Formats: sequence, C-alpha cells, structure tokens
Amino acid sequence: MRRSNSIFLLLLCPLFWGFGHLHAQALKVELSPDKSKVDRSVSNGTATIFFDSNINDLSIVCTDVNPDEPIQKIGKKFWVMHVNPKKDIELDGVCYRNFLLKSPSSAEFYLTTPEIGNNQVLYYTVVLPNQFSNTLSAEYLFSKTAKHGIRLSFGKRIGGYISYKWGEHKAKGENIDDVTMDYDVANANYMGGIRTSITAGLRMGLVQKKIGKTHSALYMLLGGGYGEYGRQWNNQHIVGSSTYFYSDYIKGVDGEAAIQCVLFDWLCLSAGLDMVIGKGKISTDYQIGVGVNLNVDKLLKTKKIAQ
Repeated sequence: MRRSNSIFLLLLCPLFWGFGHLHAQALKVELSPDKSKVDRSVSNGTATIFFDSNINDLSIVCTDVNPDEPIQKIGKKFWVMHVNPKKDIELDGVCYRNFLLKSPSSAEFYLTTPEIGNNQVLYYTVVLPNQFSNTLSAEYLFSKTAKHGIRLSFGKRIGGYISYKWGEHKAKGENIDDVTMDYDVANANYMGGIRTSITAGLRMGLVQKKIGKTHSALYMLLGGGYGEYGRQWNNQHIVGSSTYFYSDYIKGVDGEAAIQCVLFDWLCLSAGLDMVIGKGKISTDYQIGVGVNLNVDKLLKTKKIAQ
C-alpha cells in the first residue's frame, strides 16, 4: 500500500507545480517608439500617458499620489493620465511617473516611465504573451487496457476535461483471487480485458505560440475518478458456479496525468499515464490521444464580422 500511495503522490506532483505557476504570467508592457504622437485635447505643456490593453480586469494605479493627476479609464481598453511636467522639473529637475499594473491572470508589474517633457505623449501597450484562446477539443484515446476511449477538454488557460474509457468485457463469473478451492484453469481461454475509467479534472495551459494566423498551445491535464481493471477468462471446467472467471481485478481510484498539444487551431494530440489503485493493488497504463480542436474565440469573431 505504501508503494501505491507513493506512486499516486508522484502522479499529483505536476498538479502542485501547475498551481504554483497559474498566475505567474508576466505582463508585457511596450512603449510606442513613435515620438510624434500628439494629444490635441490639452494645452500649456501638459503631457499625456496612454495605456492600451485588452486584458480582462486589468488594474493600473499610479503610485505617485497626486489628486490633480487622476488616471481615468476610457471605454474597455484605454487608460489616460495628464501630467504637468513643469512643476516636477522646477522642483526636482526631472519628471517621471511610477505605475503598478496587475490582473487576475498575471503577476504584478511595476513601471517607471522615462523622463517626461512638455507636451509629450507616452503610449503604452499592455498584453499577456501567454494569452490562451478559448478552445474545445475532442479526442479518441488509444491504450493497452481499454478497447475505446474519448476525452472532451475545454477552456482558456485554465479549463477542464472529462474522459471515458471502456474495455471489451464486464467482470463475469468468479474473481479467481477469492476462490479458495483448487480448480483446473490450465486450459482457460483469455477473452479480453475488463476496463472502465470515468475521470475529470483540470486542463492548465503551459505555453502558447501564434504561428501565422493560427495558435498552437501546450497544456497539462490532471484529474481523477473511478477506475476498474481486470482480465476476463472462459474455462473448460466450472470455477465456483460458472465456467467464467476474472483475474488481476482492481477497482477504485483512477488518477491520470497527460500532456496535450493543440496545433494550428485544429489538431489535438496527447500522451499520458493512467493509474488505478484499489485495496493495495495498482495498475498503470499509458495512453495517447488524437483528435480535433475548435478555436471558439476565432469562430465567434468570424461570426461577428459576418454579421
């Protein structure tokens, strides 16, 4: 039993690693190199700082508290702040501002602007390099112990999945491990595997990359549920009350871990490990998946443009 627990904990290690990195994305803040930008709505040497971002729930705060220089959000993606450089230059000989940017999907980002001059416009673009698309994937799973398997996964950087695998046979007859009398099973005929696996869990994005107009991404899948494994036999002689018996039977907790790769928005490939643990016994199985992926964000965007 100790060995089973150790292997199961080893299976869960990537889960703890994943949770530790869920919000570790770094914001990418870029200053426009265009120095000819002009804010025609201001005068008297007033400078302007713009932030442009599509990140949900992004917070931008100027840590240099000055009630005369509020930062205002305009619409869903713009922030603007007007600065009077003359005051700072007269007092300190230089003018700059400090900002704190953060969102639920990223770590905090501290920004110090370059020196700000009269009438200057600083235009910043704020993005998440690992901004994952909203996707829906369907896979067919191949494994040694299961005859068939399917998996549905969904979400953005953090999502979920559900999978179901089944074998050729259900447990029928006697469990040979429970038989206490001697029976002749030397000529037993192996019929096939007993397998049931119903699992669900988290799908966590690790890396994404845009290739041309398509997106590719790497995910980690971790989950668990109910599992059953065994081998079904047909014997020439009666074993207990039937000519059928099954061996190597385990039922209990089913844990699994997999790496899933989405390529060019439509192709989905995966490879992973499945493990059934019950009453001190353990069964492991490797699995691969092949399927199709749907980029929901791109589909909705296309429909919106068509309308």
